[in-house]
Amino acid sequence: MKKLLLAESDIHETPEISHLIKRLDSMDSQYVDMVTDDIQRYQPFFLNVLLGYREDVTLEELEEIMKVYFLIWEYFAPKGKLQKKIVDQACFEGMQRNNMHMLHYSEGEPENSKEEIYTQEFQSLSSKSLWTAILHRFKDRTVLADMGTESRGAILIGILSFIQCFEKI
Repeated sequence: MKKLLLAESDIHETPEISHLIKRLDSMDSQYVDMVTDDIQRYQPFFLNVLLGYREDVTLEELEEIMKVYFLIWEYFAPKGKLQKKIVDQACFEGMQRNNMHMLHYSEGEPENSKEEIYTQEFQSLSSKSLWTAILHRFKDRTVLADMGTESRGAILIGILSFIQCFEKI
């Protein structure tokens, strides 16, 4: 079985991501307002998708999902690309279709083949450390871990799709 190869940059990003997570876990309303304003200004579709979850999840789940979205924002915003090109619905839906296709393709495969498919798919991801932190958060946070499998899966596919869109900018 192929192993997911981490680049040196992935390993060096781990402390940065850890710092961002700690900051997000202690955020106040002023911080939320500031980040929300920035996201609305530069990536309104990203904010619209986040706010769209309000109808489908509990308040506690929404708060945790918001922290993940803010983590993605804080990870990519300093690179300066998010302020230059807007990710639109077409880009997002294209990435989402690709990810759904990969999942549907893998459904009929044996477990060891699934792992290889996922490894190959995620090897091209530049933000492996970010994605790993998000997956860990969905496993570690009781509110997120207790979500229904279908809801959690749909949200994770959306999150992965945004990460891939932001990497393309």
